[in-house]
Amino acid sequence: MAGTVNPEDIAARDDAHLQSLGIKPELRRTLGFLSNFAVAFSYISVSTGTFTNQAVAFGVGGPAIFWAWPLVILGQTFVALNFAELSSHFPVAGSIYQWSKRLSHQTLGWFTGWIYFWAGVITVTAVAATVPLVLSTIYPDQIKLADPSPIPGLDMQSFIGLVALVTTTLINVFGVRLLAIINNIGVGAEILGMLVFALILLFFANHQPPSVLFDTSYTTNLADGSYMPVFLVGMFMALFVVYGFDTAGTFGEETLDASRQAPRGVLSAIWLSGIVGAIFLLAVTLSFQDVAAAVATGQAFGFPIADTIKQNLTFGIGGITLGDLYLIVILIAVYVCTLAIQGATVRLMFSMGRDGRLPFGGTWGKVNETFRTPANASIAVGVLAAIPFFVTGAGAAIYIAIGATGMIYISYFLCNLGVLFARTRGWPHSGAWFSLGSWGTILNILALVWGGLMIINIALWTDTSLFGVFGNDLRNTWSNPFINTFIKIGGQVQEGLPAWPIFETLVGTVVLAGAVYYAVAQRGKVETIQMPVDTATGEAVIG
Repeated sequence: MAGTVNPEDIAARDDAHLQSLGIKPELRRTLGFLSNFAVAFSYISVSTGTFTNQAVAFGVGGPAIFWAWPLVILGQTFVALNFAELSSHFPVAGSIYQWSKRLSHQTLGWFTGWIYFWAGVITVTAVAATVPLVLSTIYPDQIKLADPSPIPGLDMQSFIGLVALVTTTLINVFGVRLLAIINNIGVGAEILGMLVFALILLFFANHQPPSVLFDTSYTTNLADGSYMPVFLVGMFMALFVVYGFDTAGTFGEETLDASRQAPRGVLSAIWLSGIVGAIFLLAVTLSFQDVAAAVATGQAFGFPIADTIKQNLTFGIGGITLGDLYLIVILIAVYVCTLAIQGATVRLMFSMGRDGRLPFGGTWGKVNETFRTPANASIAVGVLAAIPFFVTGAGAAIYIAIGATGMIYISYFLCNLGVLFARTRGWPHSGAWFSLGSWGTILNILALVWGGLMIINIALWTDTSLFGVFGNDLRNTWSNPFINTFIKIGGQVQEGLPAWPIFETLVGTVVLAGAVYYAVAQRGKVETIQMPVDTATGEAVIG
């Protein structure tokens, strides 16, 4: 058993596994299961998602939108099971990029990583921009998001988001252990806080009967009275939350007993997020004193979930109510979510840079000798994520992240497609701690079907002449808005831009730029392997 073996022996075995994959062990291997799981859990960040996205989902779909959450958890479980098996075989920085290129083709792997990288950078910006939203809710009289900041040309939302981003960048530079300590504290506060608040609401603030969970009457004014398109748009808000579980794999090079702990981290992150989120959303939905008013608040891009908690949890000590404490928990969760997403994106950049697959790859693939972290990649991701604050502003960055979410689902789909090809050729050829066995191909196909349907759900239905009610203004406003409605430069909305939906625009831009770069600098390039590879299997035998 691994638990009875000396940690140094476990680390030596992990390093031997990396060497068999052609990778030189350089990062500091200090994370255990809890820290590995916590980073993936923070990337998902149920409390961050429920505060913002799920609040919007309630405005779109009313109380019946609750059922989108378990449906999305189930669908993403198909993906997570495949990723758990992959992380057991390949617990390597860069996760789905590495998995895709090793099991299919370097071109497919490169585009998988390229798309995922830019989606990660944009998501870091968006979550950092959420920090000031929570702060302004806690201190509404002191923090006005539209006010000018100490930096000329930036409003307070962009300034506070930028400060948050600078600090998370420094933490990522200084070391994975510091990142883990801060992240673990945040995850503990998030899980405990959400469950405690949920139980208090269920026992002491239950204002609605369970039948409200099936009530679709509150949004009959949307989509010409048809609930299916309403539900699909509301589901997107859950899709916006439940991804990033592969982060447990991307921190594999820094985890002890990685081939066992990484898959446990992947599955524990999504399943615990699902359980905590379901309990919390159930409690919140039943706690609304006025459901119609809560739906109206969601439609106005307000925060009905925060409102109901503040309304119901008014008791406290020393002037701090439980409602105030909830907002503090959310603030912690949003911050560590920024930290975790940035950490995962850094390791993807480091992994692609180490392979020579990015411009100036040698710079991003270098490990700092003092901190044993990919410090250059950490700074680069921080700088790239900061650019939208200066160009478009924080508010527009959050909208752009809608397109980034769709890009992440495309990356997941491409990775699973490559893995399915590998399965048809007999993969896996060697054992690993976590295996899907004969279920591997079936679960792989289910993951592709689910992912394909969700990409369609994110991208299409914008043309009423083609899709009728599915293409009305509901989707164009909520889940895939046109770029000429929100992109700001110098504080002014650029109405002269073409009426293109953000998802298709962002995907097209990233893929086109990537195709040009790949054709010029990467096509036909033979990858340099850092260490000798086991030519028989390409990987070490685990067990």
